[in-house]
Parts: sequence; structure tokens; C-alpha cells
Amino acid sequence: MRICYLGVEERRQYLQALAAPGTIVDNMADYVPKNPKPISIESLYEEYMSTPRLFEMVVEAERRGFDAVLTGCFGDPGVDAARELVSIPVIGPGEASLHTACMLGYRFSIICPIDTTVRPTRIQVVKAGLESRLASLRSLNESIVSIRQGSEATYRKLHDIAQACVKEDGADVVILGCASLAFAFGDRLASEVGFPVINGLKLSLKIAEMLVGAGLSHSKLAYPFPPKLQEHGLLGHDARQ
Repeated sequence: MRICYLGVEERRQYLQALAAPGTIVDNMADYVPKNPKPISIESLYEEYMSTPRLFEMVVEAERRGFDAVLTGCFGDPGVDAARELVSIPVIGPGEASLHTACMLGYRFSIICPIDTTVRPTRIQVVKAGLESRLASLRSLNESIVSIRQGSEATYRKLHDIAQACVKEDGADVVILGCASLAFAFGDRLASEVGFPVINGLKLSLKIAEMLVGAGLSHSKLAYPFPPKLQEHGLLGHDARQ
């Protein structure tokens, strides 16, 4: 099984170490997309700015024979549209985290990296139809660049917020609402608290392995190929058969 992770090498290595025997996680490091990407995604504007590159890389991944694609941002920018371009599963960490949280408890809280991501995350929850299961949205209020440094002070702050989500807001499960947050602190936090902490990076890999192993992908009734792109051969390999 070959899974394409659309993220940096350090996180690819992290995912490869978690992968099942026989699963290869690759990030197409040799491929140079035509479209740029933002340094980090901390707003709706930056989410939309990141999508042309995502579409380009998802199509390239299918052309190279990958079995699934993992995107790298909790906000899942462009995931729905990307699924129209290919036949293979495209898994976003946000959607994966939200629905899994509902299998692990009655109510969940999400810890966002910075205040500007709280509103888009709420929209994400509403879109998923899970607003009634949301206990709270809290913000670490640190930039993603700062979070990536992995400081002890940031971790202690995150730990305290996670505890407040449970003790004050009534959450059964806490979701780390940022891939950088999950990568920097997810494993440690999960080992130090007495409730489920969802790391969307790790979870999306395992869901991708499960879907590929079960022979499942997203429905083309829900995500049909765009006719004009299909006509001109601008989709992934499977779509042009």
C-alpha cells in the first residue's frame, strides 16, 4: 500500500513509523508544484490560498499510482473538491477527527491554535452536522510558527486547556485542531491525561489504511468527476481510463 502525505519530511517520517507493515508513506518530495503555499494556515484566506497546490498534488499522486492521499491541515481546505479529481481516497485530518470523536464519547472539545481559526473550525463542525456534540472550542492563541518550536511553556498551556475542556466544558474527548499542534504535542498529551486526545495526523493515516484495505473510496455520486476536466484529460490516472 502506498500513501501520499502532503506535508513536510519530518512528519512523513513520523507517519511512516506509525504505518502498518507493508505501508509506504511518501510525500512526493521530488515533485515541484506550480502553485505556491502559505507558510502556515491561520485564516480562511490562507485555507483558500492553499487549495490550488492541493488539487495539483492530489492529481499527481493518483497518476503516480498512490492508493490514498492524506492532506496536512486540520481545516481540510479543498478536500471535498479534491475528491472530485481522483478515484483514490483523500483523507483530511479534521473530518477524520470529528467523526472519530463521536465514536469515543458523547461530547468533544477542539483546541485551536490561534483565535483566527476558531470561527472556521466552528463552521467545519456545523458542516459535519456535529454541532450538538460540540462541548467547546478553545484557543491556545499562539501562532503556528510558535507552536512548531515545541516549547515546554506551550505544552503546559495546552495541557491546562485540555483539562479545562473536560472539567469545565463537559467534554469526553479532546481534539487537537491543528496538525502542527498534534505533531508537536499530541503523543505526550495523550499519555499524560486520562481521556482520549485525538491526533488527526495519526488518525488520518490509520483511516486511509483501513479504507484501502477494505477496498473503499469516496462515492462518485457525491464527488463526481468535473466533466470539462475529464474531457481534457486533466484528472488523475484512474479517471482517464
